[in-house]
Amino acid sequence: MTIELGFVFLNIPDYEKQIVFIDVPGHEKFVKTMVAGASHIDAAVFIIAADEGISVQTREHFDILRLLGVKRGIIALTKSDLVDEMRLLELEAEVRGFVAGSFLESAPVIPVSSVTRAGLDTLTAALADVGRRVERRPDCGIFRMPVDRVFVMHGFGTVIAGTILSGEVKAGDRIEILPERREVKVRGVQVHKEKRDRSEIGRRTALNLQDIDKDVLRRGQVAAAPGFLAPATRIDARLRLLADAPKELKTRDRVRFHTGTDEVIARVVLLEKEKAQPGESVLAQFVLESPTAALHGDRFIIRTFSPVQTIGGGEILDTSPPRHKRFDPKAIEGVKRWEGLLASIVEQALRKRSPRPLAPGDVAREFGKRAEDAAAAFAELAQAGTIAAIPGERGVYVLREDAERQSERMLDLVRRFFKANPAGAAMPLADLRTQFVQGADEALFKWTLDGLVEKASLKRRENAIGIPGREAKVSTKDLELALRIEAEFKRARFETPSEDDVCRKLGLHERVFKTALHGLLQQGKLIRLDPKVVYHRDFLEKAREATLAQLRKKREVTIAELKDRLQVSRKYACALLEYFDRVGVTKRLGDKHVAK
Repeated sequence: MTIELGFVFLNIPDYEKQIVFIDVPGHEKFVKTMVAGASHIDAAVFIIAADEGISVQTREHFDILRLLGVKRGIIALTKSDLVDEMRLLELEAEVRGFVAGSFLESAPVIPVSSVTRAGLDTLTAALADVGRRVERRPDCGIFRMPVDRVFVMHGFGTVIAGTILSGEVKAGDRIEILPERREVKVRGVQVHKEKRDRSEIGRRTALNLQDIDKDVLRRGQVAAAPGFLAPATRIDARLRLLADAPKELKTRDRVRFHTGTDEVIARVVLLEKEKAQPGESVLAQFVLESPTAALHGDRFIIRTFSPVQTIGGGEILDTSPPRHKRFDPKAIEGVKRWEGLLASIVEQALRKRSPRPLAPGDVAREFGKRAEDAAAAFAELAQAGTIAAIPGERGVYVLREDAERQSERMLDLVRRFFKANPAGAAMPLADLRTQFVQGADEALFKWTLDGLVEKASLKRRENAIGIPGREAKVSTKDLELALRIEAEFKRARFETPSEDDVCRKLGLHERVFKTALHGLLQQGKLIRLDPKVVYHRDFLEKAREATLAQLRKKREVTIAELKDRLQVSRKYACALLEYFDRVGVTKRLGDKHVAK
């Protein structure tokens, strides 16, 4: 009796494809293993013993194959030598009725015998025919492989094996083991028991991993390109209950959730109903008791917690959903968008991340889609006016309704600033950026501001933002004082003085100095980098240009490099780069800063 997965490679002379048999257990105690083996197959050889006929386990395996979305197959009536011709004809008719209306409806039914070898040539020919009709899977180009075997090979070390679902892997690559997020190096690659430099989508592959113990690996994990997947603890899905499920399913019921090669325990939350009846299709959120790794569009199976029985399955829609309020029409509408075409998925992805923009590459990577398909979906939505392109190198888009909301939000931020500062001549650009980017991002900030300036809803003068027609009233005395303070900071260039030093040098009372300084900061003539460093806007811009020049030259900049370039102390170089990180000019990676 088979209790573990077995793998056999079928070699057909001059055949253009690789056919791999995954032998799965038939006994009811090992259905968990069967699901792991069948989770991503292209076709099934559905075996029914001629001397036993259609059993309870035959029915459960058939249900699982349908729920997993298997599209092609062959029916093999094994042990045909144990029954007479009449029994074979009766069984074939019974099987035809059993699979009617399913993916096996037109499948060949082939009696075979391992003893007499009757039917084996016919079976091989049928396999070759099915193999030719299996289409190559769409490939997003990013490596992903559910792990179904873990073992130690003498002289090599730890090995994981599985079927590659997308992308390729090469010896020397670094990959990530999920959901634990362990990053490891691939020491070697084997395909069909032969050493290779690389393997690709659709191949049964064994990976020899470097510096990782077998005890931290297991069936159910996923090997993937670093950063491709994230551990999932909630999953939105379309759930279809089997018509012969033993009872209704209720919210908070505990089930066994199988996806890929993994099994986790989960609680069901029905989004549209109090209860789901056998045969019904419902939207559900699964709250997992331990994380797993999956992708939009992956299939899943659910089984009762105890006693264990397959009751349904379906398609994963979202692997990082929020906790939904049940019966909420808006939430349900959003979940349903994940079931649509790629354009619908893109729209929902933008809504989920609102108001942050997305690029086609972001969607291709997150949902495992081809880059050209994602780009076409964005173009379709842009043409329909649903989304708008934000100019720039990143090629990002935002929902049109979000763009309108963010314009109003920016105007509101500026109006509130002047309400709180009626004597202010202008709102510092840095202040507006900081407040706006908290709920959006730098690209959206620039695009929104440029649009409002173009429409004359706002005006911009260097690093200051104002409202057309609004003028602040400032006394001649206050203006002269402000000019004196500004001159001190401008004269200092990149090594600016402390506020106390300027106050003492000009012989001012602290309160008078602070009021004038605050006005200069509001107008954007002076910019505060941190609590102890204030820069004149002209030299802050020169420092920004110097930083960008260094990034163009080396694609990175360190504190030491900026210090040498500007001829300043480490204190100022550090304050400048930290400020540039905050406002979106740069991004820190370790002790280096790169363009954002």
